[in-house]
Amino acid sequence: MTLEPASSPELPQEVITCLKNARYLHLATTGGLWPHVSLMNYTFLPSNPHSINGAPPGGPVIILTVQHSTKKINNLLANPRVSLLVHDWVSHRAPLGTSTTITTTEDRPRQSSLASLLTNLNSAELSSISATLFGHAHLIPQGSEYEQFYRQLHTESCVGSGESMCYLEGEDARIVVVTISWTRVADYKGLVKDWVKPGEEKAWEEFENDAVRSANGA
Repeated sequence: MTLEPASSPELPQEVITCLKNARYLHLATTGGLWPHVSLMNYTFLPSNPHSINGAPPGGPVIILTVQHSTKKINNLLANPRVSLLVHDWVSHRAPLGTSTTITTTEDRPRQSSLASLLTNLNSAELSSISATLFGHAHLIPQGSEYEQFYRQLHTESCVGSGESMCYLEGEDARIVVVTISWTRVADYKGLVKDWVKPGEEKAWEEFENDAVRSANGA
């Protein structure tokens, strides 16, 4: 069930917490018939101090780096609309190893009651929401003051979290800033909530109407 969207300059607190704690997100782009999804490291900026391509300062943004010779760049140039998926679900599926033999429950090593308790507590604590963020991706001009600002923030964030620098360094690494227009949040109970940035209500309505037309086979 989807409720009427909430509207405020800031993202919902549970989404902010998720973005601050997660290490990666999924970036979805499309420039033609087939969508493209990539796992990305990122930097979350709750309030953007700069104006980007006419978008006023303020509002949440996501900073990414994209290699110039990639499918993502071609898609972004053709269609700057993107969606991002971030979540804090934790999977506890037991590793299967290299054996193809099906293992029954009785054959698997039994966890101690304490280990099971801690696993369940950790799952309840960490697994709460997934958030899909919709917005527009902006390729920041190379050599500009803005590029230097966003690159420094993203580099500091990645270094602090121990990420590899191979995707950040070199002339081919382009800075992309995604301005977030609205967000759809789903929790483990199946409740779905929407948040819309003030001024982006029309874009959210277009998305909803398109979903209704698709469901009706239009």
